Amino acid sequence: MKLRTPLIGLAAFSAALACSASVQKSPGGGGGGGSATTAVTPPPGTSKPAAKGPLGPAGEKAELFRQAADQLDKAADALTRGNKNLAEQLFSTAEILVGPEAVSSIAGQFREGAPPRVTTPTQKIDTTAAPQPKVSGNSEEEDEAAKVPPPPAVGTLSGSMQIDGKSSAGSFGLVTLEPVGGKWKPRTPKRHVIEQRGREFLPHLAAISVGSAVSFPNFDTVFHNVFSTSPLGSFDLGIYKAGEAREFTFQKEGIIRLGCNLHSNMSAYIAVVSAPSYVVTDDSGAFSFKRLAPGKYKLKAWNEKSKTPITQEITIKTGKNEVTVGVTGDAPAGPQPDKFGGKRG
Repeated sequence: MKLRTPLIGLAAFSAALACSASVQKSPGGGGGGGSATTAVTPPPGTSKPAAKGPLGPAGEKAELFRQAADQLDKAADALTRGNKNLAEQLFSTAEILVGPEAVSSIAGQFREGAPPRVTTPTQKIDTTAAPQPKVSGNSEEEDEAAKVPPPPAVGTLSGSMQIDGKSSAGSFGLVTLEPVGGKWKPRTPKRHVIEQRGREFLPHLAAISVGSAVSFPNFDTVFHNVFSTSPLGSFDLGIYKAGEAREFTFQKEGIIRLGCNLHSNMSAYIAVVSAPSYVVTDDSGAFSFKRLAPGKYKLKAWNEKSKTPITQEITIKTGKNEVTVGVTGDAPAGPQPDKFGGKRG
């Protein structure tokens, strides 16, 4: 087997491998799935060492290098054919096999055009933790938990969200309120969790304050690769297995769409909010606020089937208030593009 030297640089790669200090675990299964194991099966076209019994440290390392070289060869072929997404996945497999330092000098050619890579070490998680809810995000619940007193006079607001004049049942949305012409104290950033469990993201929609960090733990027996191409929070967490997590801090207000680069059916949303009051709707479009100070507010509403939020002014009086908000269903349907912008599904 020979690497394609115009793309990889065989001599540089061999030298880099020789300097690698640690043996990494091999990802099990094809296409980035499966659980990690140190038991190595030689790739097609390679031969097992002649010695019987355990390979020993040197033999195991050599076998991992052979498997990594095979993945790099396939990655180079995929890149030559213009399949950036497959090339990067194959390169990432090699990276897991021998460690990122061994192939760092060639990483750029496989990741050019992808979101910025988060390279911090993965964190260990409690794999027995209970699942996250389907949606999360309620400023009033946060205030009650922090024992923030309600305003002297209180108005409530209940409402429903419609999409193009029809029920928004089966989807989730967000409603925020900002005092018109007024100022408010920014909400304290918090740490949140969006997990990968059962090959889906939970919560599917999470509303968080600007500056908050989100941890993305993997509870599945397959690898995942969380990413976003949103200009408001573009990132790529790389591939990591069950029991591990990486996190990202969201500094800009807006809607962030999440995807898994290994599973096109997985998607979720993070609403990064600067408003003092916000709530996520239920799947029928219903929402409510229970402790608002009377006055005029700028209401913003968005649904996962919408491209951008709508804005309207609303007056809150002491006591009960009701509203129906309408958004447009103009967001593209189907799986989002991969992290290079290529079409999937």
